[in-house]
Amino acid sequence: MYPKQTMSGEEGFSLVELSIVLVIVGLLMTVGIGIMKSVRKTGKIVKEKANITVIKNSLITYAFSHGRLPCPDTDGDGSENCPTSNCANSPCGLPFIDLSISSISKDTWSIPYGYDVTDILTTTNSRNLCSTLYQLENLYSWYGSPSNAACGASNLVCVTDTTDGDDGRIGSPGQGYYLAAYTCSGGEDHVFGAKNGRDGRREYEMSANPFDITVNRDDLTGELSFGEISAKLCNSKNTTIDVTMTGSALVWYSDNEGCKVADGLNAVTVSSGQVIHYNNGTSDGCTGQVGFEDLAKCDVNDSTFAIPNCTTGTPFDGKVILTIP
Repeated sequence: MYPKQTMSGEEGFSLVELSIVLVIVGLLMTVGIGIMKSVRKTGKIVKEKANITVIKNSLITYAFSHGRLPCPDTDGDGSENCPTSNCANSPCGLPFIDLSISSISKDTWSIPYGYDVTDILTTTNSRNLCSTLYQLENLYSWYGSPSNAACGASNLVCVTDTTDGDDGRIGSPGQGYYLAAYTCSGGEDHVFGAKNGRDGRREYEMSANPFDITVNRDDLTGELSFGEISAKLCNSKNTTIDVTMTGSALVWYSDNEGCKVADGLNAVTVSSGQVIHYNNGTSDGCTGQVGFEDLAKCDVNDSTFAIPNCTTGTPFDGKVILTIP
């Protein structure tokens, strides 16, 4: 059998050889397309993580300027809507206009971000923001890491892991924690999955493990903790509790002279780490003392913590009344 000749007299390819070449080219194209898709997806995820970092930094900057965090966007116009809603019926949006980040008003898949925030932090001011952050950051340790803690208690946002029951509660210690704010991208499937679907429970997926155990999804999430804001904005000088004394009580700071009735005050501001002494007016010398942490606990809930003569007023407002007969 003679080899095929081309018109120029050169040998050509057989049909079998051409078929093999086409198969190889097809395989290479398939693999190449798969690699390109993977690279594009990886690039979008990297960009999305960078966007979430920008959002977190913008929230901290907003808190610095306003003494509070912004409320969510509940009507889709990019601006905050206060007082805040718990977003029970529809996803809350990111108030990107108020945060001055209109360039990332949507995620890398062109879908609006989801956003939720602990309500208390939308009503603070420059005076009591840091004391409120201190209280919120220490809630769990003060209460002894309670089991079955409601995420929506006092309108606190929380995240839980995949071992939790996804029922709007932190099932047991270690399964979740409270947050200042939460941001979420629906990911490639453009859908907020499982707990991130905003069912009014204020419970979301941990950023460290953002995949629900029953629903495979690809949400990209960002957590803003109380500690992150506090570390950037607060120190002992501006983390303060305002204390008002009623009755016959008078207040002193520690000094070499001790406590004397004539030197007393009826109101004082106590900074983080500080201790005040009080006198009930019946004799020289201090009859009691209380530290900043106890006052902060008192402001959260006076009935839970044994702070003598403590009246909270409004929790998380950075103000405490001590009534000494």
